[in-house]
Amino acid sequence: IGLRAQTKDAGLWMDVGFSHDVGERFELTISPEIRFDENLTRWSRLFADAAIEYKHNKRIALSAAYRAGVANDGVYIDGRHRMQYGIGLKEKWNDWSVQFQSRIQFALNAAWSDAAVDFNTTWRNRLTVKYGGLKKTDLATSYEIFNAVSAYQNLAFTNWRWTAQIARKINKKQSLALGYLIQRDLTASPQHLDYVFLLSYKVEL
Repeated sequence: IGLRAQTKDAGLWMDVGFSHDVGERFELTISPEIRFDENLTRWSRLFADAAIEYKHNKRIALSAAYRAGVANDGVYIDGRHRMQYGIGLKEKWNDWSVQFQSRIQFALNAAWSDAAVDFNTTWRNRLTVKYGGLKKTDLATSYEIFNAVSAYQNLAFTNWRWTAQIARKINKKQSLALGYLIQRDLTASPQHLDYVFLLSYKVEL
């Protein structure tokens, strides 16, 4: 006899990004973010990313990022730190583009009892399809899978995420994006199916 429970939770993720090009191949980015869960009544994550990306050519890019932040589960608030390394592959046909990203992230001080994929050691793979044929507006959708990397969970499938997003250029330096995300944490008990609204603002320096 098996019993399975599922809960539904609405969340909100808000971030602001600052990017700066260094030469033709390097880009520096700083992105603070705050996340709410429990139907928007509790902040669950507060962190900032500092990243550098190397664009080898139009199709291949390498990246490294450091994240520092805190996690709130309603009982405890504790710090989280991680490093992330990735490779991105991109192909474009007229107004359409397809991008594949593979990233490995290493938790520097994660609590092993915390199943949050954004802070624990995880291998992430994401496929994104984008349409840019509209004036000043981009449409995108993506699907991402997460696999745990540890001695106890050898590439165990732990989570998936689907997102849809619309991004609008305000001017040459600023853009605003709205989106919707659905994810399922396969390690939680009971398992959660989360529904998240996305709000993002970006400034290019």
